[in-house]
Amino acid sequence: MRYRSDIDGLRAIAVLFVLIFHGGLNLFPSGFIGVDIFFVISGFLITSIIATALNNNKLSVTDFYVRRLWRLQPALIAAIFFSLIFATIFYLPEDFTHYLREAKYTTLFTSNQYFSRATTAYAAPDTAFLLLLHTWSLSIEWQWYLVLPAAMILIHKYLPSRWLSPVAISATLAMVALSLYLSQAFPDKSYYFLSSRVFEFLFGSSLVMLKCENLKPSDSLATGIGLAALAALFYCATRTNIVLGYPDFHAVIVATASAALIFVGSVPGGIVTRALSIPPLVFIGTISYSLYLWHWPIFATGRYLGFEENGVFTTVCFALTFSLAWLSYRFIEKPFRKKRIPLLKSFIYLALLPALFFIVISAISEKQDGFSWRFGSQFQQVAFALKQNESRDRKYCIDGSSELENKDCTIGDVNAAKKALLIGDSHSNHFWSFFDVLGKDAHMSVLAQATSSCLTLPGVYLFDWWYFKNTVYQKCHDDSEKYYENIRQGHFDYVIMGEVWSNYAGDNIVNHPDDPRSLELSHQRIEAAMKQALEIIIQSGARPVVIKQIYTMPENFMRCFYDGVKFRKNYISNSCNANTWSGDTSEWFPQLFNQLQKAYPTLIIIDPKDVQCSENICKTDINGVPVYRDVGHINDFTSHEFGVEYLRQHKNPFD
Repeated sequence: MRYRSDIDGLRAIAVLFVLIFHGGLNLFPSGFIGVDIFFVISGFLITSIIATALNNNKLSVTDFYVRRLWRLQPALIAAIFFSLIFATIFYLPEDFTHYLREAKYTTLFTSNQYFSRATTAYAAPDTAFLLLLHTWSLSIEWQWYLVLPAAMILIHKYLPSRWLSPVAISATLAMVALSLYLSQAFPDKSYYFLSSRVFEFLFGSSLVMLKCENLKPSDSLATGIGLAALAALFYCATRTNIVLGYPDFHAVIVATASAALIFVGSVPGGIVTRALSIPPLVFIGTISYSLYLWHWPIFATGRYLGFEENGVFTTVCFALTFSLAWLSYRFIEKPFRKKRIPLLKSFIYLALLPALFFIVISAISEKQDGFSWRFGSQFQQVAFALKQNESRDRKYCIDGSSELENKDCTIGDVNAAKKALLIGDSHSNHFWSFFDVLGKDAHMSVLAQATSSCLTLPGVYLFDWWYFKNTVYQKCHDDSEKYYENIRQGHFDYVIMGEVWSNYAGDNIVNHPDDPRSLELSHQRIEAAMKQALEIIIQSGARPVVIKQIYTMPENFMRCFYDGVKFRKNYISNSCNANTWSGDTSEWFPQLFNQLQKAYPTLIIIDPKDVQCSENICKTDINGVPVYRDVGHINDFTSHEFGVEYLRQHKNPFD
């Protein structure tokens, strides 16, 4: 296939979308669509290579994979080991262990599957520091390579040429339909699925199968199509809040527009073709693979180290990205792509050995607590305290995981006759050790059940909430109904409700999906649901308990605390909390609790801030150990210590 500079220009647009998006600039809020463009280009180019070889009876599958290995792997491996250096120096033990898992799955060509499990969603806050997050697309690329040659060989062997067009169109439409279904069924995970992305490759492949290069539209028609396609790409790149459920119909638009640009690129005289072929774009497109590989580790490392994201930060990161990308292209990509070593040796050098290395070192890191000795004795004491108090079963007792993992979610005095049920969102779950301490002291077992980001009250729905845009959080509603049915039948002595209450003080609460919404209506519905919950609990013979939320983590606390660790500085207790605590009497939920306690005298209210806060100062660490696990959650060490301190200062409410 002849060289086409316009495709390099299209690659340049794709990688610039991605770089600007990952750089935190607002120019292209959905610049991640650049990856979709890459997939369409890949489908076109790789299908063209295989189809040409098949038509000339010169296809060598082993040669195909040798070329792919030496084209992609050397630069990727270099980027992985480069990021390993930074992770070893700066990444905290848990983060370092996570990085090694990323590297392991990347070298196994399955990082897309790993990230679908390990992240809440693409571009979520918990992904900002993942050094190899961007490799999910390379794993999908490799998974596509494993399917495409075999599929094309079978098609070439068993299907007459007249069937190519209908087969290509049918397969593409079927994969579009599947992707749109997955977008609805798994909105927070479909981004990473190969099955959600196949149609994008097929758009490129269909150009070859339909022999579109033989069609020669006029210059004016090619220009018109090209301008419309470019407008469609820029339209999608400038949309906001479309990542949830992506790839969806926006991705179909992107794939169509990308295929259209490849199609009109066969007309050299078109204005768009000439524009895509200008030298600066061709240069960026030429090094686009290395730009893609190197940009994300650079930005992720800078953010992890806590550098302020201003113009200087962005400029330096982009300068490093382009410098390393050019060096990578010049000294790694370009020389190694010419290697022709036999497939077995190529596979061993470029896939097996790197995978074995990270499988082994990842396993060692898991057992050695992420090599915590890297940060000195003070941090080792912190790591030891956190490790010793880790509640290994807690994470299974949320979102129904205990049923899948066959875990018992009972804490406290598990064999006691007195029983309690703990329900709520993840904030009830982070009080696991707190209630374990109180339960043992009161000779009471506590069954802990939770649903993430869920206000577990009867008869209400959360609408337009969390990942559930313009719809209800159905699992939350269904789980809440199960919890209250269990209360009616469970013969509990106490039912404890724990939530990050302030999160639900907005206008997201409805009784039916089509109810009108306002802050006032939402508050009325919550109050009615709370009363209904208390009635159900009391009628079951149990005593209701509300545990209020913790003192919220101060802004930038984690950065302040752990930056000292990363840069090997000594930490002064509570030095990362500049705020004072003035109580919660002005907040809506505490006011509601006070009203309910007057109406329901048996209601017990537990406030963890009674032990966390004193004289307007709230603890953010205990003897140098941070209170928080993440934004909004305390760790198991703190949960246990708060339980012990609560018993020391107050009578056990369950006696």
